[in-house]
This record gives sequence, C-alpha cells and structure tokens, in this order.
Amino acid sequence: MNKNPFSFYDFLGYLFPGVVALALVIFVLALHSENAPVYEYFSINKFIEVFQEKQSLEWWESTIIVIILSYVAGHIVAYLSSIIIENFANNLFGYPSYYLLHYDKPRLCLLCKRYWIYPSFNLGRFFWRLVFFFMLSPIVIVTVIIGVPLRIVEYIVRPLDEYVRNSIQGKLMQLSQMLNLELPDVNSKADYHRIVMHYVYLNIPNCQRKADNYVAIYGFLRAMTLIACTYFDYLLFQLMRALNTHTDVSLNVVLVFLVVLILCNVLFMGFIKFYRRFTLENYMALLTEKQKT
Repeated sequence: MNKNPFSFYDFLGYLFPGVVALALVIFVLALHSENAPVYEYFSINKFIEVFQEKQSLEWWESTIIVIILSYVAGHIVAYLSSIIIENFANNLFGYPSYYLLHYDKPRLCLLCKRYWIYPSFNLGRFFWRLVFFFMLSPIVIVTVIIGVPLRIVEYIVRPLDEYVRNSIQGKLMQLSQMLNLELPDVNSKADYHRIVMHYVYLNIPNCQRKADNYVAIYGFLRAMTLIACTYFDYLLFQLMRALNTHTDVSLNVVLVFLVVLILCNVLFMGFIKFYRRFTLENYMALLTEKQKT
C-alpha cells in the first residue's frame, strides 16, 4: 500500500508534541538564566513575553529550524512516552485487549499488586517502576488513589457485554486455527492482539484509515501526557522551593498548578480512551469480517 512519506502520525505524534516540548524547555531555560522569581514559572504572560523577546531566540523565527528541531524532539518524546506512559497504563490496568474481554473488579490492592509485583518481583523492574510512579504522580493521585473509590478505574477497564465478548472469543479461536497458532493462556501477558491488529490491517482495507487515525490520536495524547506530567513535576519542585524559602505563593500560582494537574489527567484519560478504541476497532473489524467465498 502506497503512503505519503509524511503521515498524519508525523504531525500529531511527533511534530506537535515536539513544538510544545521545545517551547517549554526554552521557557524554563530562559527563566533560569534570568534568575527569575518562582511565580514567573507559573505566569502565562511571562511565557508569551519570552517568545516575544529578540535577544537569544532569533532562531525561533526560522520555520525550517523549528520544524526540524521539533520533529527530532517529538521522536524523543514519543519514544519516552511509549516506555513510560503506555507501559504504566498496561502494567496498572492490563492491555485493553484483555480487559475488553474479561472482567476483574478493580481494587487498589489489586492494582498495586499488579503494578509492583505481578507476574514476579524483580529489583531492577521495581526500581524503574518506582521512578515512573513518582514521575507520573499527578496521574497516580487522581486516577489511582482517588479513581478507585470513585469508580473511575472501573469505568476505564469496563468490559464489553457478554454476547460481544463471546462472539469475539469465537472469532479469535477461528483466527488462531486459520493461522495454525495456539491461543495464549488467559493469565499470560502474551500480546495476541498484535497478531489480530496485523491481520485486520492487511486483510480489511476499509479499517486502515480509522486505525491509523486512532494510532495518531492516542500517540499524540500519550506524548502530551508525558510532557504535562514532566512540567507538573517541575512546577511542583518550584513550588516546594518557594515554600522552603518562605516565598509568598499567590492564588494565581495555585490555580496554574491545579490546571496542570487536571490537564495531566485529562490527557491521560484521552490516551486510554483512544488506546481502548483502537483495540476495540480491531476486534470489531475481525468480528464483522465477511467470509471469503
């Protein structure tokens, strides 16, 4: 199948997140070089002012340079978000391909066990998950700690109805027999959906554009979630620095901090939504595939 060398995913998944990441890095470095007071890190007016100055940011006016740097930065952010945000979601909730077809009532102890221990304890894995746990603290606080009692997590991992689940399971069995493969055990972490995804993409062309759009959108939201969480962590550091130096914290600072906190969770929920929709699209395409005669 012929495709343009510069796809929709390059814009949403790489270029746009790269521009945002680059802008935030420039903003932080500019304030750091000026020894700006803490409250300016929370100021939208200061953010605009930084990019209106002509001193050290003349290269920003060059469209070609900005596009190249943003594209490179976007690739870095996309890779990091895949090993941090997507892995975090999969380790915490399980793959969408699993919870769409199975029902496990989410409990905080179950989520913690699944994230920290399951399937077996490993010190190196535990260290990195600890790092990611604190890096994604805005998501952990709202989605996990608050989300379990408020049934937000239960909504995230809600399965399909029994009829559709059984119908999809039957189609998966037929597909495995046709491809001469064995269905993995339900308790294993095998990514059988990857086989389904490739089969649907290669054999059902009508679903290709929708699948590409879902991948582009959830890739964009995944990257933006990482950027928002990283910026939240930086603002949290600045806020703690202000409190440590007994600097007055204005209401505007608190509001910006809360807005970034909410933004992190909205972006993460958006990522989960389209990650789920992409998986569901592959299942439904397989389920409604017309038999060849």
